[in-house]
Amino acid sequence: MNYEEAVKYIFNIPRFSDRGKTGNENLIQVLAMLNMPHRAHRCIHIAGTNGKGSTAQFIKNILVSAGMNVGIFTSPHLVRVNERIATVEGSREKQIDDNEFLAVFNEVKEKNDVLVAGGNPHISFFEFIFAMAAVYFAKRELDFVIYETGLGGRLDATNVLMPDVSIITSIGLDHTKYLGDTIEKIAYEKAGIIKKHVPVVYNTGDEQADKVICGVADTLGADAINVAKTKYIINEITDKTIDFSVSGSYYSYDNLKINTCALYQIDNAVTAIEACYTLFRNTDVEKKVLDAAVIKKSLKDFFWAGRMERIHERVILDGAHNLDAIKRFVETVSLTNKENPIILLYGSSEDKDYENIIKYICNNLRLKKVYITQSSNVRGLKPEIIGKIFDINTKDKGACNIISDKDIKTSFKEAFYEAVREDTMLYCVGSLYLVGSIEELFVGGTYNDKF
Repeated sequence: MNYEEAVKYIFNIPRFSDRGKTGNENLIQVLAMLNMPHRAHRCIHIAGTNGKGSTAQFIKNILVSAGMNVGIFTSPHLVRVNERIATVEGSREKQIDDNEFLAVFNEVKEKNDVLVAGGNPHISFFEFIFAMAAVYFAKRELDFVIYETGLGGRLDATNVLMPDVSIITSIGLDHTKYLGDTIEKIAYEKAGIIKKHVPVVYNTGDEQADKVICGVADTLGADAINVAKTKYIINEITDKTIDFSVSGSYYSYDNLKINTCALYQIDNAVTAIEACYTLFRNTDVEKKVLDAAVIKKSLKDFFWAGRMERIHERVILDGAHNLDAIKRFVETVSLTNKENPIILLYGSSEDKDYENIIKYICNNLRLKKVYITQSSNVRGLKPEIIGKIFDINTKDKGACNIISDKDIKTSFKEAFYEAVREDTMLYCVGSLYLVGSIEELFVGGTYNDKF
C-alpha cells in the first residue's frame, strides 16, 4: 500500500469494535505483539468532554519550554489524519510525515492481520490509530507523551496506559448514546482513566461530576486535585488576547497572556499548570518547569487550530459542537464583540443536540445573518432541517436573514464577503468537520487557488 491507500484503509475500519463500544482486549494483543510501545515513555493521560486538546497543547508547551522532548496524540484531526500524531524534539515541532505514517501503519496492520487470522475481531478505527501513535513515539527519544482519549475513558483505547498523572477537563452532555444520558454517568466513564495511586487533576465545571471523580479517586487511593479551587483574575481581555493572573496553593503567576479571546482557555491553561505542578512537585525539575518565564512563554506561544481561531481579521472558527461548548463560545463572543450584530455560518452533525444549541445561540447573540451549510461528514445534518430551527428561534428577535446551501465552499464564500462588506465578524461554529473544511480553504490567512 501507499500512503493514500493506508489512509483509506484506516477510515474504512469500523469506528467501534464488535462489542458496540471501544475496548481493550484485542488492542492489548496487538500491542503485545508490538512489544508494548505505549510503555516506552512516561505519559500524561487526558479525558473530558471539552478542553482535552487545548489542555494537551498547554502542557506540551510547558514541557517543551522547560527543555523536554514531547510526543502528543490528539483527536480528531481537522484536515489530515497526520495531525493526530506529533512531536517536539529540541526546537523542531512536526507532525508525522507520510512516509513515517505508512511505516507504522504497516507495522500495526501486520500484527492486526495475525490477530484476525486467529479468529479475533479487527481492532477498531481509534485503536488502530492509537497503536500507530504508540509505535511511532516508541522509536523516538522523548521525555513524555501526552495522550488524549477519543471517546469516554473507561473503555477508550488509550486506557491501556499507565500515566504519571491523569487529567479530566470540562464535562458536559455529549456522545450520550455511548456514555450515558446524565452528567453523573458521563463523569463515571471519564473517571475510568483514573489509576490506582496515580494523581488525577480535574476541572469539570460541574459539582455532580466532581463528586463522581472524587469517589472513584478515593476508591483507588489516587490524590484528586480540584482545579476549581485555584483562583484566577482576568486583568484584561480584548478581541485577540487575554491577560490574567493565577494563584494556586504553592504557586502564583501575574500577567499571563494567551493569544486568544476564548475565555474557556483560561480554565484549560490553569488545568495544565496544576497538572505540571502535580507531576513535578518535590522533584529536582520542579523549579525549572514551573519557573515564571517558562509558564509565561508557554501560554503566550499557545495555539490550537479551530478553537476561537482567527483565520482572517473578519473570520473566527470555533469547533464548539455540544451545548456546554456553545455556551462558552457565546460567552466569549458576547464579551469581545459587544457593538455589532454578527454573521454566523453554522453546520452540525445529526447526532448532536442541535435544537437546544440553536435555541441558545438565537437567545443570546445578536444575529444579523445566518448562513447554513452541511457538515462534511456522513452524519452531516441537512441545511433545511437546521434552517427551520433557526427560523423558529429568530422570528421574534428582529430581522435575521437565513441562507442555506449544502456546499460549504459556497456558503463560506458568501458569508465571508458579507462580513467584509458590512465591517462585522463572521463566526463559523457547530462542527469540527465544518471547521476543518474551512481550514482547507485558507493558507496563511489568504484563500488558496481553489477558492
